[in-house]
Amino acid sequence: MLRIVRRGDRDDPRDLAISIRFEGAFDTAFLEGHAQGLLPGETIKTLVHAAVREHGAAQIETLGLVVARRIVERQPRVSRVRVDVAERRWQRLEAGGKPQGQTFLAGSGEERLAVVTTNGEQVAVVGGLGNLTVMRSAGFSPPRREGGDDAFEGMQPLLVGTLTARWTYTSGDVTFDVYRAGIRNAILETFAWHKSRSVQHALYAAAEVVLSTYEELADVTLVFHERPYRPADLFAAGAENPDELFVVVDEPVGVVEVTVERA
Repeated sequence: MLRIVRRGDRDDPRDLAISIRFEGAFDTAFLEGHAQGLLPGETIKTLVHAAVREHGAAQIETLGLVVARRIVERQPRVSRVRVDVAERRWQRLEAGGKPQGQTFLAGSGEERLAVVTTNGEQVAVVGGLGNLTVMRSAGFSPPRREGGDDAFEGMQPLLVGTLTARWTYTSGDVTFDVYRAGIRNAILETFAWHKSRSVQHALYAAAEVVLSTYEELADVTLVFHERPYRPADLFAAGAENPDELFVVVDEPVGVVEVTVERA
C-alpha cells in the first residue's frame, strides 16, 4: 500500500508491504474442514488499512507493534502473531536545483525491514535492511584454494552482490530509524574499508562492529547474495583486458550468511 503523509506543501510517501502470520485455536479448520473461527482475509486487511491510516507516518517498527497488538487484542483465537513490514523508498525529484515537495522518482530496490512477534505479553522486535546492492571493484584478497593459509592470489578484481541485514533489539523503547541509519553506515563503512580475505571475513567484521557499537542489539544476521562476474575475453579482438571489462556469469549464485550473537 502507498500511504501519503501530508505536511502542507511537502508530502512524504510510505510505500509499504505488510504480511501477517498467526497461530491459534484453528484445529477444526484443518482437521474437520470447518471454517468457523478462521480470520477472514478481509478482516485482517481492514485492520491493517486502519492502522496504516492512523500510524503510517511512524517508524515501521512502531507500525508493526500497533498491528500486532490490535490483532491479539481483538482476535481471542490468536495466540501468537508475527507482522513483517517492508518499506521501499521514493526519491524526491529535483527541478531547477531544488527538491520538489510533491514529485518523486522511484528509488533503488533497497528496503527497510521490520518484524514484530508477540503473544500478547511478550514482544520481539527485529529491524533490518534488504536488497542493498553493493560493489567493490578491488580490495579483497582471498586465499588460494591450494597452498598455505598465507598464500594469496592477489586482489579479487570485482565483487558485486545484494546485502540483507537483520538485527534483534533487546528493547522496544528505542528510536528505530536512528539505529537503522547508524547500523547501515557501520555495515557499509566496514565493507568499504575492511581488508577482507573473503566475503565471510567481511560480513563477520561488519557484524562485530555493529554489536560493539549498539549495546541494545542481541544479534546481527548478514546475508550476501553474490552476483558473479568474470573478466571478458578479448583475445579474439586482439586486445588486452587488465580486469577492466566484466560480463555476468550464468551460473548458480553464491550465498553467504552469518549470524553473530552477543556473548
